[in-house]
Amino acid sequence: MKRIVVEKERFIFMGSNSTKAWVEAALFAVLAIALAYVVMPFGEYTIVFALLPLLFVSLRRGILLGLVSGTLTGLALIMLKGEGMDVAADILTQAAPFVFVGIAGFFAKFTQRTLNNKRFPNAALNIVTASFFGTLVYFVWALISDIFLSEEAVPAGVSAFAHFLPGQALSFAATFGVSAVVLVLIAKFAPKAYIPKGSRFLSRKEKSKLLND
Repeated sequence: MKRIVVEKERFIFMGSNSTKAWVEAALFAVLAIALAYVVMPFGEYTIVFALLPLLFVSLRRGILLGLVSGTLTGLALIMLKGEGMDVAADILTQAAPFVFVGIAGFFAKFTQRTLNNKRFPNAALNIVTASFFGTLVYFVWALISDIFLSEEAVPAGVSAFAHFLPGQALSFAATFGVSAVVLVLIAKFAPKAYIPKGSRFLSRKEKSKLLND
């Protein structure tokens, strides 16, 4: 009887935790949507602040919910910023760049374990690597979008790839730098922000240690 009660309580907790995780994914998508309207151009490049909440939730909740959050962001931006005349173009310009930012969640387990074990240098390396790949995939899609949808802006005799690559490369470097610095600072001063209660990336022993800190 006692075992049944324990299993029931565990099931309720896991279900609640799962619900919270999906709610978090939606909330961070809302934040990303809001930040998509914050544009900070510097010469030929632009810092994309909307990637910050998507990278953070990916490191906190993992690759699946990171992809879900990015997909929600992209779909919402299609409705809010899409022109409606060309659905394929709207998907390519508004949705696709955000969808795969969640691959940064591949590093969630390593980030949380190193933070939980107070190995900040290792955690920082994981965060920087996750930021690099999550940001890179966004700008790869952005470059593809420019090449296929903005050919009229390319001067005669110049390839679309060569024309758009420098600007996107600068934007990538700036966005990656800002994202990595902010996320590492969060890890430094608020490491538990990356580790949700009942994280599936920590063992029972690690969770017990976390609760007793």
